[in-house]
Amino acid sequence: MASGSRPARRVDALLKDRVLRDQPWQRWRVKDGEKGPMVWECKHTFITVKDENGLPGERLHLIIARNVLDPNEVKFFMSNAPPQTGIGALLLVAFSRWRVERCFEDDKSEIGLDQYEGRRYLGLTRHLILSAISYLFLARVRQEWGEKPRVDRVPAPHRYGGAGAVLVG
Repeated sequence: MASGSRPARRVDALLKDRVLRDQPWQRWRVKDGEKGPMVWECKHTFITVKDENGLPGERLHLIIARNVLDPNEVKFFMSNAPPQTGIGALLLVAFSRWRVERCFEDDKSEIGLDQYEGRRYLGLTRHLILSAISYLFLARVRQEWGEKPRVDRVPAPHRYGGAGAVLVG
């Protein structure tokens, strides 16, 4: 640590720092949602985090993302990716969290990931491997064959955000 260096600060306080305050927001189309494209404004900088001894540690990317439709919604992402990694790649990974969570949710509900009741790590890893392979098989079959047609011709509740208004006779 050098004499006269700036003290450690919270990440959200960095928005008031001169370097980030003067940096213009860049608009990024993050992904296409059910209601249209999701557009976020972003700022990017590098930060140095403290290690367990309170000394300067690893240098990380910091991305501050603000929702264009709701400027009060601000998200902070940190990454240890190589310094030359582009903001677009970092945002793609940051906003892919929902897909990963959805995979775990499907694993739990559809193929029995939540059914494991063993006590040993080896048994757990075997169960996870079999569950992942089963999920991969089911995902590929669904992709090749398409969705199973429903008898009542009403769309499934998970498809395109629900059936909407349906007239029931």
